[in-house]
Amino acid sequence: MKQNLPKKTHFERIENRSGEGMPDVYLCMDGVPVWVELKIVKNGKVNPSKSQIAWHSSHSRCNGVSFFLAHDPATGGVYLFDGASAVDLLGSKMCDLRPAIRWSGDLRSAPTALRDLSKELWFGAH
Repeated sequence: MKQNLPKKTHFERIENRSGEGMPDVYLCMDGVPVWVELKIVKNGKVNPSKSQIAWHSSHSRCNGVSFFLAHDPATGGVYLFDGASAVDLLGSKMCDLRPAIRWSGDLRSAPTALRDLSKELWFGAH
């Protein structure tokens, strides 16, 4: 997905050992700051940690935009969940969840879709 980001995108992979729950990736696309937690689906579940749930919930309460981007190696599917729904992910099976966006292999459209959804959420809150 990184290679398909729009040219005017600031991208940082976060390696933070001190800030529990902080997402893995920070993006700024068209002036919209976006945080993304990368997850692998295991046993049909996303399973964020309690600190990740706390971070995304707190960020969402302040009108921040964040997401969980989950890859399911068993199906090849990639799912995007709004960070505001972090608590709903815990313990839920993928078949019971409603991702904001789902991709089935080709991720070329993923950055544009992420940017558009982020702008919608960001400008809707501001």
